[in-house]
Amino acid sequence: MQLLPKVGSGVAKTAKDQAFCSVATIHSEVNLRLGTRYFREMVDKFGSFEYALAAYNAGSNRVDDWLGQGKYRDPQEFVESIPFTETREYVQAILRNANVYRQLYGTP
Repeated sequence: MQLLPKVGSGVAKTAKDQAFCSVATIHSEVNLRLGTRYFREMVDKFGSFEYALAAYNAGSNRVDDWLGQGKYRDPQEFVESIPFTETREYVQAILRNANVYRQLYGTP
């Protein structure tokens, strides 16, 4: 997990997590706890892992903008239309890896 200091601070305030400071993002325990919480917030907000992954990488405001610009038939079409190459490839890589893990280990 990796959080920008501003995002980490906001998540920590919401979680009432006193362990956070900008230096705390280098501590794996704090980073994992807050990063997981932030991703859960994005899943709750957008309702799909594809949108949440894009928001985690590029920011929720950008995903709001992208969703407002087009009518997508499904999340996969949204992923293909992400205008930032880095974000599009990030989402595609995570989804591809999740599929590989499901094939290897089954669905939890």
